[in-house]
Amino acid sequence: MGLKRKRYFFALIIAALSIKLGIFAYAAFYAPQLRMENDSPSYLKPAEMLARTGSFIGSGADGVLKYDTWRTPGYPLFLAVFHYLLKLPLGGIIFLQVFLTVLAALFTYRAAIAIDPKLGLLSAVIVLFDLPITIFSLMILTEALFLFLIALFLLGFTFYLKEGRIKFIILSALTLAASAYVRPAAYYLGGVMAAFIVYANLRKQEKLSRGLIHALIFFTLVYGPLGLWQARNYLRTGDVAFSSIIQSNLLAGEPIGLLHSYSRNHDPYTQGMAPAPYYANVTVRCFLSLMTRPGSLKYLGSQALTAAGKTFGYPWMVFWVIGLLAGIVRMRGNLYYQSMLVVILYFISASIINVMWLVCERLRIPMMPFIAIIAAYGWTALLRAIFYCSIVQKEA
Repeated sequence: MGLKRKRYFFALIIAALSIKLGIFAYAAFYAPQLRMENDSPSYLKPAEMLARTGSFIGSGADGVLKYDTWRTPGYPLFLAVFHYLLKLPLGGIIFLQVFLTVLAALFTYRAAIAIDPKLGLLSAVIVLFDLPITIFSLMILTEALFLFLIALFLLGFTFYLKEGRIKFIILSALTLAASAYVRPAAYYLGGVMAAFIVYANLRKQEKLSRGLIHALIFFTLVYGPLGLWQARNYLRTGDVAFSSIIQSNLLAGEPIGLLHSYSRNHDPYTQGMAPAPYYANVTVRCFLSLMTRPGSLKYLGSQALTAAGKTFGYPWMVFWVIGLLAGIVRMRGNLYYQSMLVVILYFISASIINVMWLVCERLRIPMMPFIAIIAAYGWTALLRAIFYCSIVQKEA
């Protein structure tokens, strides 16, 4: 990293931290309820039991303690260590989460300059100043820790594509496994990226056996640790699933996912549609909801901050969307950007399939490091084209 670029980067970090900590301080004094969301107790309770008993247990509807298969232990373990064992207050946990989002931007920056040094600063800016990342890092939720691990996975996988070394397979696989322990939405990504490893090696004209061996190492290092938790669930409860929340969203009780949603459709805009146009309609609408909500400061209870959030949020969202679309158009056969697009599409699909109408900007957070680099590449290409056109016009 050059001295000038270092100065710019640290100036950006200081600016982003100032904004994040300013919002954090305001929330602590005027909106302390912000830190607790509906899902927060479901992480704090097993974290407390984990710290007290060493077992991942919770209470059912009847109040009886039982082994928990609903939540995965990643984030509760984080809370158990820092909140219940080290006695860090919830405000301190949130401060730590803010710091994790800055580290995620640093990992994104490092991955971007490994591809092209010109992409680093803008990639970091998009992550540092993303409004949903800032807001949800101020809550007792998995977002900040998940983002940190996913960004570290991005860094490891980018270096693997660049250098092809086993140590980067190990780094990316273990961090991906850790991220699935925090949010089970990442569970199937290991299989997708193992297939991409085979594809990448073939594109580089490496031997098929090399790609298969690397993919097998990656797959084993992801699903070995995840299989341990599934074995625990089966031995303790008879449920072989990694997390029962996935099956609950899709199949059990009152499912909320896209699968088989036609038979329980209450959407007024799609009543009477045949299945094919119904699924096309709701998928597109969920996609737009997921990718175009800019985030909001309304949770702080201040009209001025809410207005400021909208004033900043919508143009910012349009900015990175334009860059993302331009980057996708220009990426062609570039393996780096293709791998990132695969991850983005995976999280989009997983979000819509699992929770359908409940998709929101919160579920876009783990995509942002990947979006940031492609968007930075897209804007670099756009600016280069604009500059070229201006030169041609002057010469004409």
